[in-house]
Amino acid sequence: MLFKRRCDRTGVINFFSDTEPFLAAGSIVQISPSHFVWRSHVHDDRLGVARYLAVAEAHLYRALGSLHQGRVIALAA
Repeated sequence: MLFKRRCDRTGVINFFSDTEPFLAAGSIVQISPSHFVWRSHVHDDRLGVARYLAVAEAHLYRALGSLHQGRVIALAA
């Protein structure tokens, strides 16, 4: 399971695994109104750009593989 938390200062969305809740497994950064950069911190070679946040999240979930198991919980910052 992944936990999603957005930083109020930077706007970065970090994804944390329930097995390691203090180390981000991946992140998404909005670089313009319609461009989101996603990056896996588990597999450094897996990153990309998407036009929509939902698409960036889908790519990140796929890159993280079995960590998310289809469930994401959004937490307030």
